[in-house]
Amino acid sequence: MFFILSKILALFIQPITWVVACLSGALLSKSPIRKKRLSITGLVLLLFFSNQYLSSLVMIWWELPPVPMASLDFYDVGIVFTGVTKGSKKPADRVYFNHGADRITHTLQLYNEGKLGHILISGGLGFQQSSKSRAAERLRSFLLMSGVPDSVITVEPEAVNTYENAVKSSEILKRDFPGQKYLLITSAFHIKRAALCMEAQGLDFDQFPAGYFTGSAKANFNKLLIPKSDAIMRWEKLIKEWVGILMYKVMGYLP
Repeated sequence: MFFILSKILALFIQPITWVVACLSGALLSKSPIRKKRLSITGLVLLLFFSNQYLSSLVMIWWELPPVPMASLDFYDVGIVFTGVTKGSKKPADRVYFNHGADRITHTLQLYNEGKLGHILISGGLGFQQSSKSRAAERLRSFLLMSGVPDSVITVEPEAVNTYENAVKSSEILKRDFPGQKYLLITSAFHIKRAALCMEAQGLDFDQFPAGYFTGSAKANFNKLLIPKSDAIMRWEKLIKEWVGILMYKVMGYLP
């Protein structure tokens, strides 16, 4: 139920929803003053959220910086959270990636460079995905195709959100890999929420952010003045993380 409610809430916290609400209100309002105010508010929101420079600045502030692979020690287990594949895309004879594939490609690189001894992949069915295609299994198949032995891969195929990723991964780690060195691997924009959930399970681990939405926030003509849908998407990701952390605290998932 919480998973469904979180998806409904996500609809209402999207910046584009606010813009549409204001412009729709202006269109339907019979009051000239209210119509004008709603129109201006909708336009200002659209310009703000579509500004590439502003969205890049905030995203860079939120994302953790990349960790040089050479600086890492050996970790017994790398923990990868899913959410980067398309489960309903057909034909199902390959893995279809969304943005964020660095989560698993960087995990593969870390394993090949001798930084990981075992890989734990956590994630089940996402919203509106095929019941026969669990996210963790899709990433497992990618690793197997890339030459990683099945013996070093553990799949947790039931979690449907970040909190469950942490809870179910913690159960496996404490049971099968107690007291070992863990490395959490997930997207840079998502790793703060993921880490809070893992810490709430009493785990000690290091973090490896992967998959960045920005390079640098350069104040040029294009980024300052040309609206882009990518900027709105960044804000959607950011607001989802902030609201997600808040909701987890309200639900008692986080201290």
